Amino acid sequence: MDVTRRLILKLSFAVGLMLALFPWLKGRWNLAGNCAEGSRAPEPSPGGFPLGTDGEGLSQIYVARNGTPEENVRRVVEMMGGIEKLIDPDDIVVLKPNSQWWNQGMTDTDAMKGFVELVLARPGFEGEIIIADNHQYQEDNSRGWTTDSPSGTYNLNGLVGHFQERGFRNVTKCHWHCAGPNRGLVQGDAHGDSVVEGPWEGDGYVWRRDMIYRASSGRRTMITYPVFTSSYSGIKIDFKDGPYKDGEYLGRGLKFINFPALNHHSFWGGVTCCIKNYLGVVDMSCGYHGDTPEGLFNFHYVGHSNLNENYPLLERIKARLGIGYIDHFNAGPVGYFMRNVRMADLNIVTAERVGFGSRTDPARSARAGAIVAGTDPVALDYYASKHILLPVTPDDSGGRGLSYHCANDPDNRAGPLRWYLEECHGEGTGNLSEDRMKVQEIDYASG
Repeated sequence: MDVTRRLILKLSFAVGLMLALFPWLKGRWNLAGNCAEGSRAPEPSPGGFPLGTDGEGLSQIYVARNGTPEENVRRVVEMMGGIEKLIDPDDIVVLKPNSQWWNQGMTDTDAMKGFVELVLARPGFEGEIIIADNHQYQEDNSRGWTTDSPSGTYNLNGLVGHFQERGFRNVTKCHWHCAGPNRGLVQGDAHGDSVVEGPWEGDGYVWRRDMIYRASSGRRTMITYPVFTSSYSGIKIDFKDGPYKDGEYLGRGLKFINFPALNHHSFWGGVTCCIKNYLGVVDMSCGYHGDTPEGLFNFHYVGHSNLNENYPLLERIKARLGIGYIDHFNAGPVGYFMRNVRMADLNIVTAERVGFGSRTDPARSARAGAIVAGTDPVALDYYASKHILLPVTPDDSGGRGLSYHCANDPDNRAGPLRWYLEECHGEGTGNLSEDRMKVQEIDYASG
């Protein structure tokens, strides 16, 4: 049997499998237009306020609309008290965009440009800015780094080049690159960098065998994070413990700015925003669909349900065909990561153009013209989905009886978006109740 015929048979079986499972999945997540009620979100962790909230346990949310992306960024920073309140003079500032996609799927580079300009103009700033991400693909300079269809004026390489050409040598980039062996079945094919214990062993990924998250399904995932070197200063950055040089940690400030795009992921995955942007920090070759460590799953595939354990024959068939498994994204490990490794000092959601039904198809996107910022990723994902993305999402736009509107609705308690918000919240992060969110908003269209 030649390669073409085998491929056709595999694809035919995969389509048939999805069609067979479709009624079950559709009912399970209730995305057919009637958004369902379900269990209430967990209460905040006892003994203190959730991570990302202020001294009263409130989630401060800052919104600017209808200016240019640069204007919107400047206004939210002003509302937060100015750049001097956010960034210290000698900070190493790491900006984490979404570089995995293009068009509306990637972070708007004009918004990033506006923030970088604010940092560089901060009185006394002598630090550096590193734009860094792991898009989980083997070729580092690809996808959002090199696309001809960026969100904003530049692709990410072009954004760094813009500042370099203006003489700002302290604005650089870094590609975090997966360390383990990886067959690349589903979520990217990156592999082959180093697993390290810490910065004294060089660049790579730390695989924390003492930090294992167990999902409700029983599946487990290992916490990972990057160690990388600044091409400007030569300082090594341990993502958990900070800057390191000449055999010791420096005690110097490291600011992590999470810079996601607001975007529809899929019917089965919900919305991509602050929480899911952490999947570009971790090493997804650590655990299935990577080959090692045995018995573990990576951050994306640790899942929520025990679908695969309930259908072992189905899983074996899919594995034989090289098809990944079908399951819901679990944000519990992301909440665990925030508590135990590092949580963003600030999240800036770019929503100039948002995808209501696709990460990359402009026909399934709409202009929202907004920036949403704050320190609570759960509240920001909730607010941005409900008040930025949902109003531009058609009521019944998915075909096959599915509704993008229900998939993008954080109040649809049977939808995957609500599930993963509750899972991250259940790890002691953020608020899910709007009465615990305090919103300050400026709209340029209102004068």
